[in-house]
Amino acid sequence: MLSPRWRKLLRDVALTPGRVALMVLAMAAGMCALATMLSSYTILSRETTRNYLDTNPPSATLQLERIDAPLLAAIRAFPGIAQAQASGTVGVTLAPQGQGQGDALPLTIFVVDDFNALRINTVYREQGAWPPPDGSLLLERDALRLIGQRIGQRIAVSTGYGAPQSLLISGTVHDPALPPASRGQTVYAYATPATVAALGLDGSLRQLKLTVSEQPMNVDAIEATVARLALWLRQDGHAVERIRIPPPGEHPHQKVMTSILAMLLVFSGVALLLSAVLTATVVGGMLQQQRRQIGVMKTIGARRGQIAGLYLTLVLALAGAATALGMTAGLAAGRAFSRVVLNQILNFTMHSGAIPHWCYLLLIAAGVLLPLAIAAVPIMQASAATVQAAISDTGTHGQRYAATAPAAWLDRLPLLDRSLLLALRNSLRRRGRLLLTLSLLALAGAMYMSSLNIREASARHLVVAASERHYDIETTLARPAPVEQVTQLLGALPGVALVEAWDRSSVARERPDGLEIERVYPDGAHGTLAVQAVPAHNATLSLEMLAGRWLADGQSGEVVLNSAALEFFPQARVGASIGIAAHGRTLALRVAGIARQDMTAATVFVSAPTYARMAGRAGQAASYRVVLRAHDEAAIAQAARDIGRTLAGAGIEVRMTMTETMLRKEVDGHFDLLIAAMLFIALLMAAVGLFGLGSAMGSNVAERGREFGIMRSIGASSAVVLRNVLCEGVLVALMSVPLALALSLPLSAAIGAYLGELLFGLAFPLTVSAAGVLAWLAMVLLGALLASGLPAWSASRLSIHQTLATL
Repeated sequence: MLSPRWRKLLRDVALTPGRVALMVLAMAAGMCALATMLSSYTILSRETTRNYLDTNPPSATLQLERIDAPLLAAIRAFPGIAQAQASGTVGVTLAPQGQGQGDALPLTIFVVDDFNALRINTVYREQGAWPPPDGSLLLERDALRLIGQRIGQRIAVSTGYGAPQSLLISGTVHDPALPPASRGQTVYAYATPATVAALGLDGSLRQLKLTVSEQPMNVDAIEATVARLALWLRQDGHAVERIRIPPPGEHPHQKVMTSILAMLLVFSGVALLLSAVLTATVVGGMLQQQRRQIGVMKTIGARRGQIAGLYLTLVLALAGAATALGMTAGLAAGRAFSRVVLNQILNFTMHSGAIPHWCYLLLIAAGVLLPLAIAAVPIMQASAATVQAAISDTGTHGQRYAATAPAAWLDRLPLLDRSLLLALRNSLRRRGRLLLTLSLLALAGAMYMSSLNIREASARHLVVAASERHYDIETTLARPAPVEQVTQLLGALPGVALVEAWDRSSVARERPDGLEIERVYPDGAHGTLAVQAVPAHNATLSLEMLAGRWLADGQSGEVVLNSAALEFFPQARVGASIGIAAHGRTLALRVAGIARQDMTAATVFVSAPTYARMAGRAGQAASYRVVLRAHDEAAIAQAARDIGRTLAGAGIEVRMTMTETMLRKEVDGHFDLLIAAMLFIALLMAAVGLFGLGSAMGSNVAERGREFGIMRSIGASSAVVLRNVLCEGVLVALMSVPLALALSLPLSAAIGAYLGELLFGLAFPLTVSAAGVLAWLAMVLLGALLASGLPAWSASRLSIHQTLATL
């Protein structure tokens, strides 16, 4: 049989089931947030590394004129080279597949000589033929959904030479090293050299992918080995056109992803901490109501340790139940979130949803020990009270409260009846409890508003970046074409006001040995340094100059760096000289200025004559910017279709067409999951705050039993009591909104600076989403009514006898 003190504990739980349930739910919500982010962090970190490394990514990729079998064998025997593999890449266009003229997409074909001998950048067979028969393609698995085709169907491929040609889709593969086709709006395929040659293209293998045998995770050691190989190749008569060395063993998105998850993990930890503080406060309120009972227990012999152990056991049991509930939901949510990120963002496969044992131990320790440690403070204080102090406690604080300034201030408020005035007074009765509830709701509101502020800031960041660009469409060709021909073709289209020819290519910093080595990720986009040719009388780009001046028309030998390029040239100053290498040539250029450019990769701008000298060609360009007379989306979409048809009719292949709408969708796609994760944590924090409000209202009702009895005895109806309690809850919720708004400003600024620098090298502007403020106001008011509803209903049903008989 249980001893009396344990029976008392069970009876306390049975008498206050609502308050106990709120404590459990609050702790479970905090635990759910922490478990979700911690499990996501561990799964994504492990699976990203595994998926990427399982492809055996190259230590370096070299672009040569041609690679034959004897040369490849010699490279494999070179000291420090572990593996070497020859491949090729060609760019064509996937012609419209009967879905309208606007469905042309860039198609990148990776040329593989022997699919069964792939050792570097391996791909995984999914469906269909392996290897692909000549005259057919293997598509990367996400491409089928993008183009709406199936295995066994034929697609039309345009090379820019003659009519489109038909190729069979013979199967699909999975290449974890590539982004999903749907995100980049680019189709990836794999084919034999014979297939590419049948298209009339050069299917020779010119890319040398290799791994090193010594210090494969040291980028400096890799560069030293590759430089020795490149110099040997050059001495042997083989031209090395380009060398790309990625950060070893690191996926392009890994650093950004783990940094963002770490930030979200901190926020979820704060949610758990707040729920633990809430639990301690609720337990403290229970102890305050039971001070006389504690005095009676001490009178009949209960020791301080026994009393403390009684309530610590209660907290331990509630924390254990909340941890089990929150962990179960959080781990499931973490696995689901990880699967979405891996499949839809990174094009990875989640091989395992296993979570390390240390995560379970950490979550259990945090979920159980943290509430126990915080609740121990009020428990030890209450159990240390003397018998006399405990028994003589009346539970009232009327004189101390009556003397406070807010009470006098409330008395002077006009247009308030006495019941509402009483509700305002009651909200200030327990300052510590009020402060905790306001803190919980304010932090949740700040997190919610900050999430929407960041989303709006990213959109505004895009608008600011777009304001630098004074064109509607940028068309990139598969290969440079005569500027005069293209500008005449496009300038004659209806609705076109201006056409400017730009050209762009990747470059490397100058080296004493003359090699062009770029430290760029395998996708060729992340980490790249580009040079861009600016036409004379440029009218489509205007940048804010941070130092110096813009390029002078016709001036050769000068360069302007954008802000991102300073990472490559940290010592660059106006008037100083920098060296760049591209197309087998090295140029020494004087820095004319440094410009701010938002959401753009590292770029150095040179005049068209300077670029022609570097590229070895003049009068040709591969990129054209088009300004329209009408700037609405319908006009832009129609013009993009007209451009594609016109250039195709002239035998000029379009590689890609980019509009502001497409760019905005691509950027928004990167933020959707981030904002969703932030909102998820914010809503869990809001749940903790509303649970805290409901618990506080329950405690207030329990403490004010006699007060309600007196109100009823002087004529207050049940409706008046109900309104009194509901108004108190709504008032607390309203008080939290300006606090949340004030707190969201520095929080939004900090998160915006962190994410902006992490993603684009520039902090997001501080932006306040009015919709976010109004949405939070509506949510918190509705939540306050729901949280206060049960305590208010209980208070309205109390009879005069029940209230005045309360100890």
